[in-house]
Amino acid sequence: MKLLLTAIFCTIILHPVYSQSSTKPPRLVVFIQVDELHTEQLLAFRNKLGKYGFNQLVNKGTFYHKGKYESNTSFTGTKTANMLCGCYPETHGIIGKEWLSKDKSQTVQAFSFKSDNTLHPDSGDIIISNRLTSSIADELNLHNRGFSKIASIGLSPEKVAFFANPNKIDTYWFDRTTGNMISEADSSQLKEWVLDFNDKRFADLYIERQWGPITDLKKYHEYSKSNPTQPRHFLYDLKNSNSALPYQHIAGSPFGNIILRDFAASLIINEEYGKDDHVDLLSVSFTCKPYLSEHQELFDAEVEDMVLRLDDQIESFINLMKDNIGLEHVLVVLSSTPSSRWKPETLKKEEISTGYFNGKKTAALLNLYLMAIYGQGKWISGYHDKQFYFNKSLLEKSKIPLQEMQEKAATFLLEVSGIEKTISSYHLRTNEYTTGIFNLIQKNYYHERSGDLFISLKPGWSEEVVNHKEKNIISGQYFNSPLIFFGWNTSAMQILSSIQMIDVAATISSILQIPEPNGCIGEPLKEVVK
Repeated sequence: MKLLLTAIFCTIILHPVYSQSSTKPPRLVVFIQVDELHTEQLLAFRNKLGKYGFNQLVNKGTFYHKGKYESNTSFTGTKTANMLCGCYPETHGIIGKEWLSKDKSQTVQAFSFKSDNTLHPDSGDIIISNRLTSSIADELNLHNRGFSKIASIGLSPEKVAFFANPNKIDTYWFDRTTGNMISEADSSQLKEWVLDFNDKRFADLYIERQWGPITDLKKYHEYSKSNPTQPRHFLYDLKNSNSALPYQHIAGSPFGNIILRDFAASLIINEEYGKDDHVDLLSVSFTCKPYLSEHQELFDAEVEDMVLRLDDQIESFINLMKDNIGLEHVLVVLSSTPSSRWKPETLKKEEISTGYFNGKKTAALLNLYLMAIYGQGKWISGYHDKQFYFNKSLLEKSKIPLQEMQEKAATFLLEVSGIEKTISSYHLRTNEYTTGIFNLIQKNYYHERSGDLFISLKPGWSEEVVNHKEKNIISGQYFNSPLIFFGWNTSAMQILSSIQMIDVAATISSILQIPEPNGCIGEPLKEVVK
């Protein structure tokens, strides 16, 4: 008996006992990405949110309050690529939504379609992504030789284009022309369960409804402090007057998130995600950004209503995974791509320095200045996302050194309202910046795609962008994202210090015990990888 007890004791010492969940990776990893969700909203609305939606993730998960994307662009695709590839645009190449081609003759999109379908750009073409490195989904697909089930679902093709090589995984998005969930496949080639889902015509049901507040407006954050006698009521029709995109407003309303939730649930059940020994991966991209033409602020009633309603979808989605797979086998990673908080008009009322900056008008003004010095010509080929492209063929023809023109232009732009700093591509290539805005610009610089001169806006200033007669307001500041790991082998913990979002790819790679993406420079988050 003594010999037996000694043997058992030695076995315990030499072979520590681990729980099953800590020795095996999760069966399913779910990325929940919420466009325009801020950490401040999760905290401000916590008493209005249910117990088992966002609050369950916040209270029982590992919650990082300040996830930094470290990019000098507001384009959500860049931020998604940073997180999933574990590196910055200087490596993965997605410097923004668009840029000028190498010869400056045409605009190149960060993602596009194989066929030119300009009338209905959402409809069933092959997605071409200009991402230059692998993502965590690509590496999982390679490691498990295609046996892992991988899918990306969103309300637009932009939200699914950067998750993985679109030709190697299932990608689905909401078609604003038909109201269906579509993919790259021809409609006749869609899987049976997808056809069945579309046959239910949920979008037709929701488009007949109106969107109003889910609860008493006086309880919304917008009114709780000032307590006006007559709160601004809202009630919106979801029918779009644009006959080419009749379901456009659905995608920017709470009902778009409901369709997305239901489709994700159908995919998990019908494709049997998380049911075998091969880890499956799913990305679902919800939104808290209303379709309204007027720019919305952090605590506007419509935005809060989107968050409160999405909370119900998050709760039911978690419950589905709990009942169908078991949360001990599911790792949920919630993140966001937040942007502006306040409109310049609001800041102006508070006597905070603010204003609007227009890049294309500034490019025209800069060209006039350069013509006054160097003579007639189109010296500026274009402007995209706080970067100016010079006409290098004209410079060469005129025998004008690029660096000389860059320096003159940089000095001139410092006199333009709203511009805080300028830096040329020459300085980005020849110097290393480790802190501040120049560091962010350098991380976002890719030689073959980026411009020749870069600017940053002053705090409080926003950029006014007009495309196809629609005006968008883009903040010049860069906001933190909430990042939460919940479910499999995670601990209830809140981390207030800043972390880098490129660390997510390295963290998931460590958990799944697969190679990191080929451009990854992130490090595993120690609170999650124990």
